Amino acid sequence: MSGNRVLYGEDRTYPKGLTDIPLASYFKITRYQYNAGIKEARASGQNDAASALGNISGLTGALKNSQEFLYGGSGAQDTEGDKRMDDLNNELREMAIEQVGSPSGMGRSASKNHKKKKEKALAKISKGEYEHLFRDGPITLQDGTVIDNANQLADIKNESFETADSVPTIYRLPMPNEFQYSYGADWGNTFKLGTMARVLDDPGGALGQMALTGSLSGLKDALGQITAGFTKEVDDKAGINVSSVLKSAFKGATDPLGVNSDITQPANFLGLAGLAPNENAIMMFSRMEMRSFSLTFEFFARDEDEAENIDKIINGFKTGMHPVANDRGTGGVLGFPDLFKLEPWFGAIDENGAVVDGGQPHPMMPRSKMCALTQLSVNSSPSNNFVTTKGGQIPLQTINCTFAETTALTSADLETGRF
Repeated sequence: MSGNRVLYGEDRTYPKGLTDIPLASYFKITRYQYNAGIKEARASGQNDAASALGNISGLTGALKNSQEFLYGGSGAQDTEGDKRMDDLNNELREMAIEQVGSPSGMGRSASKNHKKKKEKALAKISKGEYEHLFRDGPITLQDGTVIDNANQLADIKNESFETADSVPTIYRLPMPNEFQYSYGADWGNTFKLGTMARVLDDPGGALGQMALTGSLSGLKDALGQITAGFTKEVDDKAGINVSSVLKSAFKGATDPLGVNSDITQPANFLGLAGLAPNENAIMMFSRMEMRSFSLTFEFFARDEDEAENIDKIINGFKTGMHPVANDRGTGGVLGFPDLFKLEPWFGAIDENGAVVDGGQPHPMMPRSKMCALTQLSVNSSPSNNFVTTKGGQIPLQTINCTFAETTALTSADLETGRF
């Protein structure tokens, strides 16, 4: 079953005739079923971990099937072709059973022989052996297709395996009034060399620095040991914690407001001279930020057909951004939502001023990598006045879409295409 999916393979354009306008700029947004999308990413030169998954589709398919068996299934098919193949196999099995006919007699023996014949016929179908289906001549499928022999049937099965899901849906929409794109790099990994920078740059001068800071530290330790030895002897003879009393008295006398710092700390010692430690920090690269694109499309239906087309475009975005569930919505796992590819397109013209058939990628605008549709808002009253036609259709609508790339760009991507 294909769950709650809208079938793929549609080609929708708004407004009508957009691609025939000379020099028109518009968006070609291609929607892929998830697995088909990662395969297309690899085929189109996208270099990243996601496209690498396109090379192991057999493994991911096996994992998907095993997990759906364990957790109740998502209802998501790898392909619509899987469903078509199942339907064709069921039809061939029914033909095989019909050819076997009814038991040739009465009694347990006749019934047993009939059961064996039926199982043998079905086993041949499972193995891909179809010659027995043509013993009485050509066969006719439920859709009216006439098949002359087993080789022709095998060809038709191969065609059925070519999936409808692998054929993407394409939406061609006018270029928004505003289209911005940006690139972000995270250099938030900070490495602090501190005094090690001077050691690397000036080993001789660094020795004096190390001697000074070492002397301060040594002085602090020595004073601490002398004080500790003295106060311990006093404590033992007096029978009270004299060290605590003296420490509190000394601090109260020298630091009544509790704000003094330890002068033996190198940083504080430098501060008396109006100096501060140099962290010698180096900002290091961490990662590239994944791009996102916010697009606003305005729709105005001039007739009922265009209103229906707009509704199907919006519904395509709605269904494409949601995960796949089984028909009851009770499966333990969900299938990933669809992927989208954004490509600014251009109505290039030939020497006679006619639009080149199919247009071409915009020469100055970047395309996206595979994206997820992460936000979608639909405004059914952008003029602050809700209007419907006599048939209940909404002639004026606006949608705001946010697409986020599923992987970050690298120089390898920029070398293979416009991103």
